Amino acid sequence: MADWGEAAFNPSSIALVGASAKSSKLGYILMRNLLEGYPGKLYPINPGETEIMGHQAYPRLLDVPGQVDLAVIALPTEACVEAMRDCAKIGAKAALVLSGGFAEVGPDGQARQEALIEAARAGGVRLIGPNCFGLYNCNLGLNASMGLGLPPKGGSISLVTQSGAYGMAIFGLAQQRHLRFAKILSHGNKADLADHEILDYFEQDDETRVLCLFLESVSDGRAFYEALVRVAQRKPVVIAKTGRSSAGRRAAASHTAALTGDATAFVTAVRQAGAILAESGLEMVDIAEGLSRQPLPTGRRVAIITNSGGTGVELADMCERFGLSVPELPEDTQARISPLIPAYASPRNPVDVTPAWARFPEMYAGSIEALYACNEVDIIIPILLQRSALMRENVEGVSEAVLRCQREPGLAKPTYVCWVVGREGDENQAILQEAGIPVYEWPERTARTAAAIAVYAENHHARVEAANVNP
Repeated sequence: MADWGEAAFNPSSIALVGASAKSSKLGYILMRNLLEGYPGKLYPINPGETEIMGHQAYPRLLDVPGQVDLAVIALPTEACVEAMRDCAKIGAKAALVLSGGFAEVGPDGQARQEALIEAARAGGVRLIGPNCFGLYNCNLGLNASMGLGLPPKGGSISLVTQSGAYGMAIFGLAQQRHLRFAKILSHGNKADLADHEILDYFEQDDETRVLCLFLESVSDGRAFYEALVRVAQRKPVVIAKTGRSSAGRRAAASHTAALTGDATAFVTAVRQAGAILAESGLEMVDIAEGLSRQPLPTGRRVAIITNSGGTGVELADMCERFGLSVPELPEDTQARISPLIPAYASPRNPVDVTPAWARFPEMYAGSIEALYACNEVDIIIPILLQRSALMRENVEGVSEAVLRCQREPGLAKPTYVCWVVGREGDENQAILQEAGIPVYEWPERTARTAAAIAVYAENHHARVEAANVNP
């Protein structure tokens, strides 16, 4: 069915099979999650209840009076196949099976999974899972997952994760950094719905501007590659794949029944398709943050502002290590910066404002404005270390200067902040993040992320130019 994505992410009606009024049950968590924000019709299914949380309960799916777009199944493993047969009988469009105990546990589980697939296909039901965490449509208010709480609306990043718990950890990390998501899908064993079908959906989803994939395996490599090429032409795709070592492949097989395939071929295919390969889930979030919050750089030339000479040198080293350049600033830019900083400070690049903390707000903001006006700078990285990060007026000045410059025509270049301070700086960090300015801890992480985005931007611009020459 071509409309599985609409049925899953924008269902007009949901049947929760295994809904419960008992707080110790998964069906209770799911019911509460759905009631928190889902605006459509909700049908709790439980033969032992007549009402759950103010909603009439039904003994079986066959007793539901209306159409069911999405069935969410949270039952003991042995009951799932019969529930899927009921889904087929009532014409449910998609079924999300959170229950485990299928192919990931061995031959007996594989047989149960094949029976589940057979039951779904008999009625044209698209199966998501089994052995998965669930899904979110944050902008709709839909939380059909084990996760507690409804994320805020307004996000543009979507996450597809084969590992549900790890995916939710990634999601939690992103929330700490004030990132907002559009959609999240955990597909577990991927018994029915293939990777390329998921890509096809997100290619057409206008709410998704950056797509993140956390994968253990890939189903139908050729179809996946072809779909990835199409999606990457329209929006950035960031991929983190586990199971690239022998130990990782063994662990993946016991986790989601994943067949991980050849790691070298996967890396080559991802890069040829125009997607970004992240080394870890953390790096995937870092890159997605930069892509979703800032314009793409037009080159690899970095300008650094720092209140610590040693940290500035380390960041310059890291930038060059990852393929960026830190050129000396042109004379006119240095002349514009020099009056802002102490006579013994350096305007060359890195711009070292020294620990003259009383002047931090004017030195940082003025230097940022000078660097935005400089045609020989593509990326700006202010280092906010200790006092410069803990001074609220300085952090606000950095934020206001970046936003002010980015509103000017022709000044669309990214700023990424290198953050070097403890948890006592969290409140100030949030000022930057809420303003849409990415913050990365320590020089290596900042430089690695900036380089990944710069390489992506370079390749993306080349592909666009080639397409324009050969339409």
